[in-house]
Amino acid sequence: MVSAIQRSSDPARVLFVDDSRLMRYAGSRFLDDQCDVVLAEDGRQAWEYLNRDDRISLVFTDLMMPVMDGHELIRRIRSSSRQDINRLPILVVTSQEESAARELAISEGATDFIPKPFSPDDLRHALDLGRSDAPGSEPLPKAASSAPVLASELSREQGDEPASFLFRLKQTLSFHQRQQLDLALMHVQLQSYWHTRNRYGPAWADAVMRNLHRSLVHVLRHEDSVHRTAPDLLSVILMGTDRKGARVLTRRIRHRIGGSSMRLANMSVRMDLRFVVQFPDVNAEEDPAELFEAAEKMMHWRTTGNPERHLASVPTGRR
Repeated sequence: MVSAIQRSSDPARVLFVDDSRLMRYAGSRFLDDQCDVVLAEDGRQAWEYLNRDDRISLVFTDLMMPVMDGHELIRRIRSSSRQDINRLPILVVTSQEESAARELAISEGATDFIPKPFSPDDLRHALDLGRSDAPGSEPLPKAASSAPVLASELSREQGDEPASFLFRLKQTLSFHQRQQLDLALMHVQLQSYWHTRNRYGPAWADAVMRNLHRSLVHVLRHEDSVHRTAPDLLSVILMGTDRKGARVLTRRIRHRIGGSSMRLANMSVRMDLRFVVQFPDVNAEEDPAELFEAAEKMMHWRTTGNPERHLASVPTGRR
């Protein structure tokens, strides 16, 4: 459902588009004191609203949505015959790991993008930049060094995947503390990784990990994120997820993926998965690096003669 937060002072109006109820709630709450926020669940509802409301001056949009995704929404806005629509600033709200989708969005006409999960300052800083891009507006002075950077600026600094995971986890902990939401971290280890690497080589082993990554993404929600934090380990940030929800998700992944075999060319790799799930205390100012170190210990990391770290093999398959 498309809804608007009405104001008597007639402030600037922005459109926030995301199929995640959690992200829509956060967007409206963080922007509520800055502007009039219109919420849409997908691109089609957003497009209908744009054609009905000529007061909208800025669009925040997710990319991966049902019915009409963010890419199609961007293309429709930029090709509109109405100048008040085709010149709108479009800020894409997306995950750090969606680099290809971000680049496509920019090529389609997006103005910039901001990281997900976002903080209030991320949205407000982006709001100021969007206003500065609006037709007839005066350019804003360059943001101070203490201001939050957009994802396009951040991606030049965050190339390392484990570091990207820790950075996003820090943002997520802060977000969940402000909103008093449950948070879960799931670490999924492919126990056949090192056997595959030794037998077929690192390229094939990494191809298996990429396929496992894609399989996890299909099971997860859009607001969750998957990071490769070690050669054989994928770490998942599960936003707004309590213990019951994490247990259900773990069983679902074990049922769909664990114990099955993945075929690549003429090779077959058994998907023996091991899970560690953490439930950080969002009010305890937990350190992301210490949380990950604790997960490693629970995974029984051990150092061998090789320069890389291995896990003791404890087959799980389906349970």
